[in-house]
Amino acid sequence: PKRLRLASAIHRPVPAIILSAANIQHGRSDPQSMVVRSFGKRMTNRRIDIAVRKKEELSEEGEVGLEVELESEDGPYERPSFQAWVHNMKGERLAIVPLEPEVFDQKIRKDILHRNVVYFDNKERGWSHAKTLTRGEIRATTKKQFRQKGLGRARRGTRRAPHHRGGGKAHGPKPRDFTSKLPKKVRKLGNMIAVAARYQEDNLIVIDELSLLEPKTSAAARFMEVWNWDSVLFVTEEEKDRNFELACRNIPNVETTTALRFDVKKALLKEKIVFSLGGLMQLQAQLLQDRVMPLEVRQAMAELSGRRPRSRGSDSGEGDLQSQSM
Repeated sequence: PKRLRLASAIHRPVPAIILSAANIQHGRSDPQSMVVRSFGKRMTNRRIDIAVRKKEELSEEGEVGLEVELESEDGPYERPSFQAWVHNMKGERLAIVPLEPEVFDQKIRKDILHRNVVYFDNKERGWSHAKTLTRGEIRATTKKQFRQKGLGRARRGTRRAPHHRGGGKAHGPKPRDFTSKLPKKVRKLGNMIAVAARYQEDNLIVIDELSLLEPKTSAAARFMEVWNWDSVLFVTEEEKDRNFELACRNIPNVETTTALRFDVKKALLKEKIVFSLGGLMQLQAQLLQDRVMPLEVRQAMAELSGRRPRSRGSDSGEGDLQSQSM
């Protein structure tokens, strides 16, 4: 009986008033403002206790000081401006095009790049159709091969066993899907980081137009000799020049793609990324689909392409409707 009473007294939850570091710091010596914790069986929760301590440590003085620091700043954070020279295929500088800060002002994160590369590797691997038969799928007799005892041989039952010739395969390959999932925002972030990394390395070049008169490999080779390129990824707009694509197809370490098919793996496999002006603008617009591009970028696009910038409200369809109503 004494042991039972002692055990019940030990496991009985006993509330205790603890003077925490936050209470000592803020001068809370009265018992009502102290942190109350219960020690005993299934009564102590370390996460709740840590949360209570952090909540107590936040003082009114700290919150006021934070507001003062925010008010003392000059204003909201402004992203730095990014620009790039626009060249022609001969290497001559034509103009300066402003770049989208939200695309090129990125911190290089290897974890995001790795996740994108694994995603595209699994996507290329796709679906596996390899399949072997197990012992349950082999078509053979279930009769015992010979009697259990008396022959001096190892006991043997079915012919379908994996260690027998013609038997099933143990742990063989089965059809499976190797593709993995990756959020669209992570894929977009990976493209931004890859482009920003090449821009910081000074390995991003902008050409006004990537086009050739004839689909000749020699013409593309001469174009690369002018720039002294060995490993290049050409990114063009969707309405790409077929002659340029065919001319670059036979050159090693050279690949052509479009702005909408641009991905991290292609960018990391090549030393240089060469954008056509239209391809660069299409890629920026794709990465910032839900946002409006700055007016400077749209005006530069219009000037370099020779077209007037169209306002958001004016549309050709609306003009036709107005003319018909008149």
